[in-house]
Amino acid sequence: MTISPSSIAFDFDGVIADTFRLFVRMARENYNYDFDYDDITEYEFLKSIDMDRQHAREIIEILTHDPHEIDLFPFYGADDVLLRISTLSPLLVVTARPLAEPIELWFRRHIPQLDHACFRVEATSVNTAKLEVLKRHGITHFIDDRLDTCEMLQEAGITPIVFTQPWNRKPHPFLAVETWGDIAALIDWKGSRPQGPPCSELLE
Repeated sequence: MTISPSSIAFDFDGVIADTFRLFVRMARENYNYDFDYDDITEYEFLKSIDMDRQHAREIIEILTHDPHEIDLFPFYGADDVLLRISTLSPLLVVTARPLAEPIELWFRRHIPQLDHACFRVEATSVNTAKLEVLKRHGITHFIDDRLDTCEMLQEAGITPIVFTQPWNRKPHPFLAVETWGDIAALIDWKGSRPQGPPCSELLE
């Protein structure tokens, strides 16, 4: 399988950004919890770890509104692959977060070389709304860490690719990747940016 850079899009948390590793660290440092990253075996994480719901909300509030101001780092290799894609085709990130701007600011901090006319963050608030965004942009492949989302996309004719995490290791029928090197190996790098309107217009 090779995928055109113009046909693939990405989730943010758990795919581009190593969000839950930071969540675990903040839980330890702020509230003295002792669970590990690999203990989060359910996407609805409070089902798999013993944590006060209010403490979890407080950490998520910081991660949601201030990701660009804390030590939320990209997974190894994500910056290089995303930057390379953006030189060939507009880059699309689709997240179930409620706000796009904090993620846009995060990109400015962590991938400052990225031409900000050549990428878009779509924040849908709920994972089910990702489908309409992906269809509108003509996306055929989407990388996500949530199996429910992958099932929904496959039923709608979009090929899901699972970014392997502790919470999605149960048996599933989807193609899975473990690193951004794996993702890079799926991309058709021979493609080139089409002649025509600039990225900002292509992303409208």
